[in-house]
Amino acid sequence: DRSMIAETALGNELVVPAERLFIVTIAAQADDVARAVPALPRANIIAEPCGRNTAPCIGLMCALLAARDENSVLAVVPADHHIPNKDVYAQTIRDAAVVAAREKALVTIGIAPTFPETGFGYVLAGAPLDTATPTQFSRVDRFVEKPSRARAEELLATSRALWNAGMFVFRVVDMLAAFAAHMPDLHTGLERIRTAAAAGAADIDRIIAEVYAAAPSISIDYGVMEKAANVIVAHGRFIWDDVGSWRAVAAHWPRDAAGNANCGTVVTVDTAGSVLRNEGHGVVAVIGMRDIIVVQIGRAS
Repeated sequence: DRSMIAETALGNELVVPAERLFIVTIAAQADDVARAVPALPRANIIAEPCGRNTAPCIGLMCALLAARDENSVLAVVPADHHIPNKDVYAQTIRDAAVVAAREKALVTIGIAPTFPETGFGYVLAGAPLDTATPTQFSRVDRFVEKPSRARAEELLATSRALWNAGMFVFRVVDMLAAFAAHMPDLHTGLERIRTAAAAGAADIDRIIAEVYAAAPSISIDYGVMEKAANVIVAHGRFIWDDVGSWRAVAAHWPRDAAGNANCGTVVTVDTAGSVLRNEGHGVVAVIGMRDIIVVQIGRAS
């Protein structure tokens, strides 16, 4: 019933108030984000001049927060995931914040896999930590990126493999130190942004644009997490879905007797195994089809 970014904001308001939520997005989407999450202060929507993957994005937020308090704890979560049991999620984030601050560690969140997905990254958990929190934590042995089907089945058979949910919790000072160690050129640019933000520089947007123009397009996983030494994984107990494919989307819709996942006003005749969504007016009618996807997008009147 809500956009995925609004759902994400709602879940995280169980952890911190809306004035401590920040959304980083590209400039072209900033106004749409503001409309989607009206509880968020407009100043908390950080507009990137261009997309550079997750490492520069996270670095930008770290630099801006470090200008206020480098010891603040930051949770980074994507806005394209489905998490229905938000209370368990919120407890996991709170526990991860405690562990990240105490251990001066970069914490990633893993989810117990339920099938051998080849489109996800995996985290191999090592020695468990005694954290006295409801959430279990382990040292990270290593990361495995998008394995083959055979490798994914091997990982599923172990009790150590977790899906990498792409969520991270850490003190800002510790992540900036990791950037300095593993992405020094980007770190130099982030320090420029931090200094400008701390000084209230009027030309900070120009400085951010210059840093982004020189920044590599690389994920935080490749750029930092897979190289960092003090990495801990939280064993997330909440239901999580990347919703990155039509199969994943359809899993959240009811299915009829023929296995069709239908949403909206849809009529089927001699049709099976299909994904059918009607967001517009009228009826979507499908006759004599198998294993197809039909999506009608509604238009504002």
